[in-house]
Amino acid sequence: VRWPRSHAPLPCVLKPPPARAKHVAFEDEVVPLGRPSRRVPPTEEGEKPGAGSVPPGLAPRPRAVPDYVVKYPAIRSPRQREGYKGVFQDQLVEYTELLGEVRAARRRLGELEAAMGRLPWHATRRTDSAFLEKQQRCEYLKKKLTHIKARIQEYDRDARESAVYF
Repeated sequence: VRWPRSHAPLPCVLKPPPARAKHVAFEDEVVPLGRPSRRVPPTEEGEKPGAGSVPPGLAPRPRAVPDYVVKYPAIRSPRQREGYKGVFQDQLVEYTELLGEVRAARRRLGELEAAMGRLPWHATRRTDSAFLEKQQRCEYLKKKLTHIKARIQEYDRDARESAVYF
């Protein structure tokens, strides 16, 4: 098919996309509230702002890393192991006390809810903020102690495996 010169298809010339600097985001990066995570790159002529970026609802959210994961890395020496063991023993006492208080409070709440369920009217459930703080602290300590215990066990296992016997 011969096209008249005025209707001839234009040659298709593909240009490579402009080079962009890569932004590497790690899972433990946390963006402070109220601050944008990064600037929107300047647009090319005719390009819409933000074109080619991931829609905000679909972008993966960074996960915050608990402070104890950073503060208690893998153990490298017997002295460090003893330090971890001391922290573990100190906070185990606090955790045990808090756990007892939280369990007692939960038991009382269960009894109150059962009693309220027998009443002809329904009252609004009100939770004590001090109880919620204790419950959150208890969960935090449980995770922290589990982490520290795992680090101590890893060190002990590695020490046994690297021991030389004659």
